[in-house]
Amino acid sequence: MQKQDRRVCLFAHYDLGGRIAPHVAHYLHELHRSGFSTHIALSGMDRLHDADRKLLDRLGVVPHFRLNRGLDFGAWADLDAAGCAVGADTILLANDSVFGPLQPLTPIFATMSSGAADVWGMVESREGAWHLQSWFLCFTAAAYAAPAIARVRHLPFVAMTKPEVIVHGELGLGAAIRAEGLRWDARWRQPTGRLRRLVPGNAMHLDFLSVLRSGAVPFIKIELLRDNPTAIAWIGHWRRMVTAQTLLPVSAIDAHLGDGGMYAAPMPRQSLRMRLLQALISRDWPESLPIPAWRGGVRRV
Repeated sequence: MQKQDRRVCLFAHYDLGGRIAPHVAHYLHELHRSGFSTHIALSGMDRLHDADRKLLDRLGVVPHFRLNRGLDFGAWADLDAAGCAVGADTILLANDSVFGPLQPLTPIFATMSSGAADVWGMVESREGAWHLQSWFLCFTAAAYAAPAIARVRHLPFVAMTKPEVIVHGELGLGAAIRAEGLRWDARWRQPTGRLRRLVPGNAMHLDFLSVLRSGAVPFIKIELLRDNPTAIAWIGHWRRMVTAQTLLPVSAIDAHLGDGGMYAAPMPRQSLRMRLLQALISRDWPESLPIPAWRGGVRRV
């Protein structure tokens, strides 16, 4: 009889109100359906609301209370130190920075597990340096234990600032994957056009509609909808795209954003030059056009 793969997810969560947010409960449920035993780091919390405890008990999710420090990498390091990944064949690092999944995860895990990758993520990125975005990273046990990966995992993230965590954690894992010669894969590959190599951008912002259309990455970043930090001009199309993928109701997103259903991301002032640049390098065609589509003249790269 073939040995069943033991899957463990280390999940980093922070909520200002000290609760398990509905979209996080949905994510945990989908991980449970995909065969994962989940350990959740509850940063800044020292107790659970009765309803949240019942939820975690029902899904077999083990809570771990911790101080709110070191961001996600600090939370994963604490779960590591507690031995949560010991004996696992597959280790998934995940966090609460996304809404989703908008489609079932089980087929995605089946597809990616059948490949040859030692580590895979949802999104490849070249921002700063080559890496796999750290909000969803899946390792084989051997890859997780590889010396360069272990060195990154054991860094003192609790003493780091956010920029330091990004450099030493997310980018550091990218360097460690390459240093170990690990086979990697990503559900969404970084575009390779010349302009995109010069201005890599964050695909989960700059190409978010294309990512959702592809079905390869059934998530949308909370930061995009809440803050729109790079002033994506076509942000208003998110609701239509999410509504078409019905696993997570739009109402759950609206409830988390706290607007009763009327939320639209703020639109920082942006020059026509910047809008044109975003249109040139984005895959979100034609919504990304800064001018009416019929005028033409803009080429996707």
